[in-house]
Order: sequence, then C-alpha cells, then structure tokens
Amino acid sequence: MAKTKVPEFPFFGAGDAAYFEWFEMWVWFAEPVAKTKRSALVKMAPKLCQLDAQWPADHLLWVSTGDQWIQNHLVEEYGTAKAKKRMRDFAKKLEDDEDASHWDGDSDEILAVGDESKQFNADIDAWLPRLHAKQPILFVARHEDGEAGGTKLSAWHKASVAQFAAIEPKILAAIAKKKLKADDLRTSPIQIAASYATKVSPAIKKIVGSDD
Repeated sequence: MAKTKVPEFPFFGAGDAAYFEWFEMWVWFAEPVAKTKRSALVKMAPKLCQLDAQWPADHLLWVSTGDQWIQNHLVEEYGTAKAKKRMRDFAKKLEDDEDASHWDGDSDEILAVGDESKQFNADIDAWLPRLHAKQPILFVARHEDGEAGGTKLSAWHKASVAQFAAIEPKILAAIAKKKLKADDLRTSPIQIAASYATKVSPAIKKIVGSDD
C-alpha cells in the first residue's frame, strides 16, 4: 500500500488534534500577502477558521473561533441533528436558569462527542495545500491542547520536524525586516515549531526564550 504523500511545506502539530475549549492555528506565508488578497484567502478556509481570522503581520494569518466555545462550534458545523438539538436545548436551559452551570451538563450537552473534530481536522488538512497553491506557505503551526489529550501527530508533522532547519533563515529574515516588539504575536508560531525541532539556532532560542 502506497504511503500518502505529505505536502511540501511544514505543518507543526499536524494530525488528529483534540480540542477542549480553544482552537487556533497559524499560517506563516513565504512572502508578504497584499491586503487586497487577504479576504479571498481567508474565504478558502474551513468555516470555523474564518470566525476570527486576523493578520498580526503581512506574512502571518492567525485563525481561531475568537472564543472558548470550540465544542459548540464543532457541533454546529459538523454535528448530527440530534447532537445540535441536545446542545441547543442545554444552552436554552442555561439562559433560563441563572444558577445553572455550563459544566453541570451531560457530556453530549457540552462536548462534541461524535467525529466532529476528525471532520474539522480533515477540512484543515485539505484546505492548506489549496491555500499553498494560491499563496505559498512557509510553515503552519498548531498548538497541542493538553487539556483535550493533545494531538495524535501525523506523518506530515513528523516530516515537518526535519524541515525546521531549512525554514529558520527565512523566519529570521522576515523578522529582520520588522523587529519583534513586546507581546509580538509572531513569536507564537515560532515557539510551537521550535518546540518540536531537535536543533534550533541561538537566534531562534532568543526569540522563544529558551536556554536549552
């Protein structure tokens, strides 16, 4: 049986990701993206990635749901009719009872317990190569959600780890054009990628605050 060919650009954290409250990921493009092109690129993304898509830098797209309710979003987008009704009915109960707690609900009233996450992850994996064909990607990074059990990392992630040394100079070149500021969001995807790399340069270590 032939192995599935992984895309040519790195995706750190690729695989069967689990989510608890939050979702976010980062797409670092090979070149700056003109403002006139950004809206069309975002519209290519899965719906949940479009809910709060921001551009912290002209080469960096940050996608998330913009809130801590990824479970609700997963069910609304990918859940069965029964799952949607269960979650909506419980949400109505919370509205009607000010003393009720979100975490008092049964698992299927507050969590996506079907294959919603798998469908979402598959949509992300299908979207990124299409996006790369329109606007070349340097790398993608998605944090593992420890509260949800992390990510079953895929062959794409494993191939990406070996590519970190090749993209380092390009990351540093982008930063050289516009110096990092305090709380600069560009450090987030770099931290994720570097956390998997077997070897990182002193310059990257300084960015991510690592002494290892």
